[in-house]
Amino acid sequence: MGSIVSKEHPLRYGVPQGSVLGPVLFALYMVPLEDIIIRHCLDTVIFADDTQLYIACDAKTDYSVVCRIEACVDEIREWMRENLLALNDPKTEIVWFSSRLKKAEALPTSTEVRIHDVKIAASVQPVRDLGVMMEAHIANVCRTASYSLWRISKLRHILDQDSTEKLVHAFVSSRIDYCNSLFYGLYDYQIRKLQRIQNFAARLVIRRKLERHMDMTPILRELHWLPVKARVEFKNLCIIFKLIHHGESAPFYLTELIEIHVPKICTKSCDSVKLVNHNMRPKPSRAYGDRAFCIYAPHLWNSLKASLSVI
Repeated sequence: MGSIVSKEHPLRYGVPQGSVLGPVLFALYMVPLEDIIIRHCLDTVIFADDTQLYIACDAKTDYSVVCRIEACVDEIREWMRENLLALNDPKTEIVWFSSRLKKAEALPTSTEVRIHDVKIAASVQPVRDLGVMMEAHIANVCRTASYSLWRISKLRHILDQDSTEKLVHAFVSSRIDYCNSLFYGLYDYQIRKLQRIQNFAARLVIRRKLERHMDMTPILRELHWLPVKARVEFKNLCIIFKLIHHGESAPFYLTELIEIHVPKICTKSCDSVKLVNHNMRPKPSRAYGDRAFCIYAPHLWNSLKASLSVI
């Protein structure tokens, strides 16, 4: 650091924490892990050191799924032991995703998975999935954002508008935008909770008091802020745009969800890229499955004007 050089220390295993090559070397080191999972006919999503196994099945009838998961985890544990790694048993969880009808039914005992002589049942509490609490995320965002706005409001009298806006973006807007692509198709009352937070933040920035039946559209336009619902659509459209035009560098688990439409007859609209809509309904509903990315992405992208989709 500066002109001071640390002492050399031989490193037999691993790489120093925080090194530039650390993430790349770790990704290469973990390549055999995916081969093990595929061998057990399971799908996986790996993000750094967080590994998820998933499979679609009927837990009431397909008992072999549990055996496959247990066998896969046992082989992963053995591979980790041989490669000086450790499986974090306390943080291992099982999540059961189902329709509202299936959710009302009690989960069968077959969904229990035995890991290292410990039975792990499907969680009935909210589960954090890479930073998102599936059930309570919006409530947590509103609570933490409200507290941040309250703290900023105490300092507003000594801050100019530019500094206030930077604080709002750092502590409030960043929370609203985090994983907001998952908000597409939510009920209006859920979006309104986040919109009230954004409205409060906008009034705080421009120092405008709350008025009855106040129209926030001119204020948001003055600040160049998109409303929450539009921000969600914008985030998803950006993701779709990157998948279409930069699909070679995008993850396969996203690119496989969309299909570019190839017209049989070349017309004036051939210049604009359209996606194949496999959903028979003209517009996705909020029903189970219709909020999936592969369902709403074609509808959202195809509804764009041609001049926007070719930018």
